[in-house]
Amino acid sequence: MPMLAIAAAAGVGSAAFYAALLSGSFGALILAYLAQLPLFVAGLWLGFAGAAVASLVAVIALAAAGGVVFALVYAVANAAPVVAVSYLAQLNRPTPEGGTEWYPPGMIVGWLVGIAMGAFLLLNVVLAGEPAGAEGTVRGFVEAALRQLTLPGRTTPESTSALAAVIARFFPGVIADSWMIMVIANAVLAQGLLVRFGRNLRPSPSMAEIELPSWVTGATAIAAVGSFLPGIAGFVGGNIVLMSVLAFALAGLAVIHALLARSSNRTLALVATYAFLFIFGWPLVIVALLGAAEPWLNLRRRFGGSGT
Repeated sequence: MPMLAIAAAAGVGSAAFYAALLSGSFGALILAYLAQLPLFVAGLWLGFAGAAVASLVAVIALAAAGGVVFALVYAVANAAPVVAVSYLAQLNRPTPEGGTEWYPPGMIVGWLVGIAMGAFLLLNVVLAGEPAGAEGTVRGFVEAALRQLTLPGRTTPESTSALAAVIARFFPGVIADSWMIMVIANAVLAQGLLVRFGRNLRPSPSMAEIELPSWVTGATAIAAVGSFLPGIAGFVGGNIVLMSVLAFALAGLAVIHALLARSSNRTLALVATYAFLFIFGWPLVIVALLGAAEPWLNLRRRFGGSGT
């Protein structure tokens, strides 16, 4: 099958998944969450051009099905990051030993964090002229959603407004983290499928290879100081810190993978670790702190091996 036809088919598949949102059903959210999967299959198989063609086909199809705004949201939140990650993933250079060095996975994670932070800062600039800025706009959106979800008479307007203010304070960071999880999950699924059928463009990176660029630590440190300040500084700082937590959690998991690489019970230990994190949740904070401290601790280089 010609490469162009494969990319076009991937675009149609992605558009079909995302167009399920037009039905308004809860199950449509799951299909929409997987809308990037066909695009990543095209991008990680055919390269940057494959992802671009698939994205263009999907955007055109969605514009016809749901309108220009519907297609534009898809293009910004779904298609654009897939094209960017597909481009970065295929970057490589020869090594002195005659092998190939691929673009590091930690740098790709860093790009995702940077895109999320940049979009959030741009949102604050665009909404700076509003009466309460970006935070006030987000609070109004959250409050309207809460009023739609709660039954009349169950809550007072004051309690709804108070709850909306709490949620809105960190709402952008939560949305950014969920977006990054979606991108990473679909990329990993697509790479796994391609490896299974021998169609992958690059080898699957090792989990232990994830090492964040230093700027993430610096930006997070500055944001952490700002998060304690009132007003817009606290709003921006707190959300940027929240956006970094996912990246540091991945870096912390990379440390755990490396430390367990030489263990005879490595698989069992990793399964137990992930199960513990999934069941309780809060230990992810400790894992993220481990990832943030790794540049100074150097645990992987001192005690680790070459894990996956």
